[in-house]
Amino acid sequence: MPSFNSRVFIGVTLFCAVLVLVVTSIWLYTKQHSPLIAVIHTMVGFTLIIVVLWHIIKNITPLKGYLNPIKKYAAKYSVSMPFGVATVTYLVLSPFLSLPPAQQVYLLGQTLKATDKKEQDAELKYVERTVKNDDATGQMITLELKKGPYFMWPQYAFWLETLEGDFVQPLYVTNAIATNNFTNKVTVRDGAQVFDSHLFIGENALGDSVLESGLEPESKDTRMRPESLPVFLHQLGVTATNGYYVPTDSQLEIDGYSGATMMENFIYSIQLPAKLTGKYRVRFEVNHSFDYNTYYSSDRFPDDAIYSGDGFSAQPSVVYQAIIDFDKPNELNQMTLVGRGHHSGRNGELYKDLNNLTTALQLVDRVLVSTKL
Repeated sequence: MPSFNSRVFIGVTLFCAVLVLVVTSIWLYTKQHSPLIAVIHTMVGFTLIIVVLWHIIKNITPLKGYLNPIKKYAAKYSVSMPFGVATVTYLVLSPFLSLPPAQQVYLLGQTLKATDKKEQDAELKYVERTVKNDDATGQMITLELKKGPYFMWPQYAFWLETLEGDFVQPLYVTNAIATNNFTNKVTVRDGAQVFDSHLFIGENALGDSVLESGLEPESKDTRMRPESLPVFLHQLGVTATNGYYVPTDSQLEIDGYSGATMMENFIYSIQLPAKLTGKYRVRFEVNHSFDYNTYYSSDRFPDDAIYSGDGFSAQPSVVYQAIIDFDKPNELNQMTLVGRGHHSGRNGELYKDLNNLTTALQLVDRVLVSTKL
């Protein structure tokens, strides 16, 4: 009958585990994060811990001798133990104290990961959409959006304006904004409950457990969301009978520039009605409901009927922009974050204060703009 030798098992397991950890450590150090490799690394690491503890128990007597700083070896005191402890201590403290080689090791790893990221970016999947009217004669504007971790079901709009801030035309508007058609009517189960974190993402996410859906949809006269994209809506300049800056069927048609919300990375191109020259400003405003945080909590503005209503606006919209020059086609411009809108859409001002925003700043990873003849 085969015998089981614990020392052989421990030795072989330690050897194999160390080999796997070396390979996975190098992979995680030099490559972009891989969940599969991370799981392997973690499972083998836990196994190694268990086997090491077993090994310590079986060899506790000699280990006690190794850890004795005054024990003599070959009639001499040994510095091996304190030197080993000092080496590990230095390696642990070096990242906190910016001691070599911590910084050099970190920079090398980031450089290798950056190289790997460039290769991965080429494999990103994008949805492509092109809008070109038969009578359009202007340049093509292309908008490339790579979504961020909190890009779930946002509302957003792209538009073109002069450097002086005069509105020229919309480029793309999500359908709910363009038609004032917010059909997802929900309410809170417990009206007294206060929200101070994102309802659907994160450790404290509550999700549908705090909401009731399936209620009667609002009419177009009552489902207005002026807080959704206030900077864009005020630039659009169309007001409803109650004074809110929202599109209405009787006053404006922007269907040619709208569509269902694109939820994935996308490349959107649209041809302008007529050719333009010189520099213009492309702006992008995006907002997401239910993204509360400790500052923009549900009870932050109790006297504001819009903010405290059933729109769940939470953090205000954020605005990005890029300056493009139609005299320099094919020039690629990255949009930069320039401000936020009013939390309840009271005005169309661009507020520079972003200190209290959190997840709203991670709705998009990047937005690129280019033009061509």
